[in-house]
Amino acid sequence: MKKRLFLIISSAFLLSACSGGDAIDTVELAVQGLYSADISDDGTTAVAGSILHGGSFWGVNKKERRFNWNHKQGEYASLISVDIDPSGLYALTADERTLVLWNAQTGEPREFWNSPGDIKSLKLNSNGDFALLGLDDGTARYFDIKNGGIKQTFRTDAIVRSVDLNESGSLAVTGDDNYNVILWDTESGEKRHEWSLSNRIGSVALSQDGKYVFGAAQLGNAIVWSADTGELVFELDTGALASRNATINKAKFSNDNRYLLTGEINSKIRLYRLPQGDLLKSWQANTKDSFRPTGTAIIALSFGLDGKYYAIGGNGLLNVLK
Repeated sequence: MKKRLFLIISSAFLLSACSGGDAIDTVELAVQGLYSADISDDGTTAVAGSILHGGSFWGVNKKERRFNWNHKQGEYASLISVDIDPSGLYALTADERTLVLWNAQTGEPREFWNSPGDIKSLKLNSNGDFALLGLDDGTARYFDIKNGGIKQTFRTDAIVRSVDLNESGSLAVTGDDNYNVILWDTESGEKRHEWSLSNRIGSVALSQDGKYVFGAAQLGNAIVWSADTGELVFELDTGALASRNATINKAKFSNDNRYLLTGEINSKIRLYRLPQGDLLKSWQANTKDSFRPTGTAIIALSFGLDGKYYAIGGNGLLNVLK
């Protein structure tokens, strides 16, 4: 059922934070950290779910907080998952059980829906027509976010903590607590491929054209596969010793399929070449206090159109990298 929503349009600006790390510039999206965040595919806008101050939508280049987005009037929403669609026209925000589709140009809410289960992850296809929801009931639901109705239900029998779609929405990938990464056909609802990793799945990703699939286990292995054949393309080095393995919290393919960008829970961002798997660059995300540095999990990534790279840490800083 649709409900009336409260929207505040804000012209407030937050200054860049000064801290140690490899960023050439930063934008402070939240003072006390973030539940969730996403960056548009061209790196020009970002959406953030703050721990203390609800949701916000940003213009990255001008460091401008354009809109405040919350699900109820007079209350800050705890947004556990957010996404900007590949076209950049729509954004989706979610608390545990409610979803709001926003017009990213005007800041106005487009649709408001309730979820059949607690939301763990979500992803929009291009133009924001459909959303893939990863739920705690052992399913992922492919949902008509503009008109209502579930198009497909993908059953995994375990909590689905990470999901992704290709640009058209023809393919979906899920990562679950049964250690499985599964590629789905959204038209037929059938599995294309299924792979098992060494632990619960921490992150998954699909290339925009659906050529590559990425999956990473928590404190375990991380692999890129061919979506067509299901064969391994390359395995990322996540550490020589099991106790020192890095958890990749986020991954993003470049639109031309030449690169893979990954973000870890220990502040590391890495750039790999496809399909060879060569490590080309690595960076450390900035911290809030250079005198008392602490790590931050990377929760959002993007390739900018200007040859820069963007990464948002759970500490509330958006890092601009070169």
